[in-house]
Amino acid sequence: MSIPLKEKVVKELEEYLKTDLYQVPRKQIMFNGILNDGSTVTVCTPQTKLIPRGCGRIELTTVQVSILNNADHSILAFRLEDNRVYYLDFRNLKPYLTEEAAYYSEKRGITLWQLYIWNFCIQILRNKNHLAIYPNRLTELGDYYLSL
Repeated sequence: MSIPLKEKVVKELEEYLKTDLYQVPRKQIMFNGILNDGSTVTVCTPQTKLIPRGCGRIELTTVQVSILNNADHSILAFRLEDNRVYYLDFRNLKPYLTEEAAYYSEKRGITLWQLYIWNFCIQILRNKNHLAIYPNRLTELGDYYLSL
């Protein structure tokens, strides 16, 4: 089962957003760009294989969340096996990334959130709520991006 290539997903987003995206220095899955209205956009493209439970598991670090927070617009493109990409406006995920849901990884020395990407929703570890999402739909990003 293949995971969509990061470069392919970035290219699709460049065409959709009508802008060029450039890799953030020392951040392999993060890209920045300037939209037609002059606002900034940051894209994060983590990947995961499916775990035995049948979902993908992705971790977002406090550093990644901070970078996403500092852009005018931020997009997550979760790349999963079975050639699926889940596009999400970061504003829709941000309320779920609470302090209570974060945990400190002693092994890695960082604080992060663990996300489970199911077929039709995202579950954040230590948060009882779920966020509905569907694969391979750039239109899930919302009306703002369509108007650019």
